[in-house]
Amino acid sequence: MDIFLILGTGFYLIFIIVIIIGLFRLPSPKQSEIEFPLISVIIAARNEEGNLPYLLKDLIRQTIPKGKMEIIIVNDRSTDNTENIITNLLPEYPFIKLINISESENDMPSKKHALTQAIQESHGEIIISTDADCRVPPSWVASMAACVKQSKGITIGYSKVLGNNSLLHQYQTLDFLGIMAANAGIAGVGLYWSGSGQNLAYRREDFDAIGGFERAKIQISGDDMYLVQNIAKLNRAVVNTDPGSFVTTNPEKSITHFINQRIRWSSNSKTAAKTGLGLFPFLLTAFLCNLSILTGLWIQAPNILLLFSLKFFLEGGVIFFGGVLFRTKVSPMTYVIWNILQPVYIPFIGVAGLVGRFSWKP
Repeated sequence: MDIFLILGTGFYLIFIIVIIIGLFRLPSPKQSEIEFPLISVIIAARNEEGNLPYLLKDLIRQTIPKGKMEIIIVNDRSTDNTENIITNLLPEYPFIKLINISESENDMPSKKHALTQAIQESHGEIIISTDADCRVPPSWVASMAACVKQSKGITIGYSKVLGNNSLLHQYQTLDFLGIMAANAGIAGVGLYWSGSGQNLAYRREDFDAIGGFERAKIQISGDDMYLVQNIAKLNRAVVNTDPGSFVTTNPEKSITHFINQRIRWSSNSKTAAKTGLGLFPFLLTAFLCNLSILTGLWIQAPNILLLFSLKFFLEGGVIFFGGVLFRTKVSPMTYVIWNILQPVYIPFIGVAGLVGRFSWKP
């Protein structure tokens, strides 16, 4: 048990140290004048009548020069007022386009199918994606497009869970910050694991070069991980640390929805095992570390509190430095609760993700 505990925790803590180093190596945002090409903003929406009006208002107010942006919204079998909300804007804003999907696609999961339809109908040199329940700042399109234009790689933008002061909402803010900070930190050392589909930008030619989603069409989730890893192999990936590019999204409404979302994300670990980019070893050691601490506490293994303390402070470094970089404040008490729950939460989510115990929008 001692060897199992030390190896599992030791390798995981090395990963955490590397991530912290990577956060310090990320370049500061650069402000420079560029000539923008046409940019296509794509959004897949299903039953988003409560969220979509706010996002559309944000997009209409973008600072990108007139005539340089088109917005393509895919209404994916909505049964609410989503279609009418979009249709009512079309006469006044001709740069908004609507695609209606009336039937599900058997060969590809609905989200990937909707994004594929949007990209096929797009005319932009640069593709920027977000979700219908997100909010974006006025400079979002310009900042993300400039990053792609300057780097010629896929741009990973930051997304923040913005809720109220309840423990559930604060927990999600911290948990997602940890995920985003880990992806950013590892990108800082030249490895590209994933990003968030709520805030990604890339060149249309790179999407076509990797064959679109064809090679990932059997995966229910993980379109963002697939794009980051495969486009980065063509060129590179960069993390946009400009606050003007940060997106906010709503938290899950209940513990059940939150757990289901995380299990769905965890199901991508089966794909991560094939990437060879260090992601699967990281996920495996995180699983082993937390499982070892849980079992070590149960049998009162020696030095368990010392190892837990090392994990506590190093993960705290990722949260602290990631929070500073991405301007996201977290409650110290929420962090304590989050870290104490990890030895139970991580093994459960990991196993459930491997066996596919999650639900999806019908």
